[in-house]
Amino acid sequence: MAYEPLVSPTQFLPRVTPPRHVQDVDWDTSNKFLNGPFAPWAEESEAFDLPVIGRIPDDLAGALFRIANNPRFAPREPDRYHWWEGDGGVAATYIRDGKASFRMKWVLTDSMKIEVEAGEALYSGFVNGSGLSPRQLPPGAPRSKNVANTNVGIFADHLLVYFEGGLPHSLDPGTLDTIGTYDFNGGIDVLCTAHYKLDPRTGNMLFFAAVGNNLTWYEADARDARILDSVTFDMGCPAMVHDYIVSEHHAIFLISPTQFRLDRIMQGRPGVLWDEDAVPGGSRFAVLDRRTKRVTWYDTGTMLAPTHFFNAFETDQRIVVDLHVIARLGNPVDDGDSTHDSHNWFPPAMAWRFELDTVTKRVTHRMLSGVAGEFPKINDAFLGRELQYGYFATTRALTPETMTDGLARFDFGTGQTIIVEGAEDLTNPSEPIFVARRGSVEENDGYLLSLWWNRQTGLSEVLVHETASFTPAPLARIQLPVRVPFAFHGSWADAEQLDAALAAHRTAVATRR
Repeated sequence: MAYEPLVSPTQFLPRVTPPRHVQDVDWDTSNKFLNGPFAPWAEESEAFDLPVIGRIPDDLAGALFRIANNPRFAPREPDRYHWWEGDGGVAATYIRDGKASFRMKWVLTDSMKIEVEAGEALYSGFVNGSGLSPRQLPPGAPRSKNVANTNVGIFADHLLVYFEGGLPHSLDPGTLDTIGTYDFNGGIDVLCTAHYKLDPRTGNMLFFAAVGNNLTWYEADARDARILDSVTFDMGCPAMVHDYIVSEHHAIFLISPTQFRLDRIMQGRPGVLWDEDAVPGGSRFAVLDRRTKRVTWYDTGTMLAPTHFFNAFETDQRIVVDLHVIARLGNPVDDGDSTHDSHNWFPPAMAWRFELDTVTKRVTHRMLSGVAGEFPKINDAFLGRELQYGYFATTRALTPETMTDGLARFDFGTGQTIIVEGAEDLTNPSEPIFVARRGSVEENDGYLLSLWWNRQTGLSEVLVHETASFTPAPLARIQLPVRVPFAFHGSWADAEQLDAALAAHRTAVATRR
């Protein structure tokens, strides 16, 4: 069963034009992805002892790291710009002793350095293509742009920022200064996914790289990030594989009609296509047994695309996979060079459960929640095990202004979906991050942290909700001095993990001197 308010309290709020700030930009475009909660913020910022409405829990200590998709210069073609293409920044909210501080900086990639020196955007977008001739790049400049804009988190005492079109970047976990690209001690050479998983038993990172038809899965050591294991297999097409999931013994991928066409991108044409001929029998699960290194294929018989995964777990004869799926993702292959409206290109996603029979190889599926949403998250300590609760941002309204409109808690046992909405004029929440209460052992004992846009102020706030009761009123609203342009993913580092990373960075700096 699903619970959803019959009307949204925000429906009765007057439409307010947010105030302009000196850090706002005016690029004269109606493009949704350059206005409202997506609007760029034109400077790097920091602030201390932030104002808080309510009270930050005493046992909440660490840092919330969030990606900011924040174009530094006006896009070459603002009306073609897509939020997947924004220059990556990191917004960090540091919480300790009931107080909060904040810092936001761009990730200074090699391609951004070239544009900073030129004082303008030089690279065109890859989602909607370009109607302009390529700009002449300086000698030695990267051919394509690493926008470092998809995910951020601490691993092996490094704060790493990920983008699936290039190597991750390492940042100072305190100042957020860019150190440089990171290749896992030489273990990867071109790129890796932004959607890594951390094995709850070992802390090792489980991640992959998809290049053309080939997908390579990796395991990296939690202590020093050395690559411990890797397996490569042929997907049968250049599928765009953004997220995946792991169960106790398997790595699970969904290969769909969404194709990532680097050849088209290099021609200035849209590079993400919906091509059902690429998987003529329907989308397929590729299940890698992490013990035997064998891949087993499971055909769904359905044309659909994954967005993000909740979780997966194993029973005696089944692998159960929970994720959000959509009916299509990308430009239709028969109209691949046109610019498509976002909601047509990327329709609402719904939570589904797929059950893969390991004996018969049959796949069954059913919808879990009737509430449209995205960015599913769980208590990551329960990854790969059967669990009760998942969280996601709701996408019910499909407004021209915003992307999301509430937070939801889904109960896998009862099928109930509970929704909370923003206080006053807060809307467009980010992917929620679950933070376990210190010392807790129960799955749902903790806090949910999310970033919201305030229509009245035009700025962002971090909201802290208690997860067991999951009531609309947050425990705390941390008011940020900036607008963090709406983006993809982030993570929480507890105080011990953050302090260890800070100490390791100081040691590394001292050693280099």
